[in-house]
Amino acid sequence: MIDWVFLDVGNVLFNDDPQNFEGYRLLFDTLRIRHPSYSFDEMMAEREERARVGENFILHTIAKRMLPEDEAKLSLRNIRQLLIETYDRHNVWDEQHRGVLEQLRARWRLGIIANQPAECRNSLVRRGLLEFFDVVAISDERHLHKPDLALFAWALEEAGCDPAHSVMIGDRRDNDIDPANRSSMRTILYRWPDCRSKGWNPDNPLAQAFLDSCDRVALFSAVPVGAEPDRTIAALAEAPSAVAALDGRD
Repeated sequence: MIDWVFLDVGNVLFNDDPQNFEGYRLLFDTLRIRHPSYSFDEMMAEREERARVGENFILHTIAKRMLPEDEAKLSLRNIRQLLIETYDRHNVWDEQHRGVLEQLRARWRLGIIANQPAECRNSLVRRGLLEFFDVVAISDERHLHKPDLALFAWALEEAGCDPAHSVMIGDRRDNDIDPANRSSMRTILYRWPDCRSKGWNPDNPLAQAFLDSCDRVALFSAVPVGAEPDRTIAALAEAPSAVAALDGRD
């Protein structure tokens, strides 16, 4: 029996590829000041190499490798602030997914467990989405970050939910599926067929190169972590039927 469904935000509720590209683009512009011959292809090649072996925070690693320490910290801080200020622009919401949330909400209570800045909550309000969720566990608000099990424990406690009667829907094995499994939740992996199927198809050649890179090697850690998910979906529209298959009440 399933009582609660928890969703990640990045690449589940919102498409955050534009945000992740913008972070790399902003850093690239900064790096070119000190390294004029440095190419975006080189940057993507390093990203892929590090992602293949399971490294996280790759953007930070590149900045710290190529810039003096103080300059790297300032650049990363500025990039983060700019991305927060343009959160809605770079975290794309597909209005067609509102119907999916309505289907889920009609049968189960909904929550969010996500590594996001506090601005995420404001974006949910602006888009009329917060009303779907009874529990919102946002990392920067809780000062806990996935895959820390404490963030999952807080959300489950707020929900008053038996973990075995809950489902986590996320796009990352390391940050979503593995910690949810270890928290005794059921799990659904959201695995996009390819980046462009998410609906963002920019004309910018650097953005195209970024998407090609992410199709070759996952944006974040490409190393499988933990147990297999209970179900896998390739579109958010598949979520209601996937949860129903785990529910056992039909």
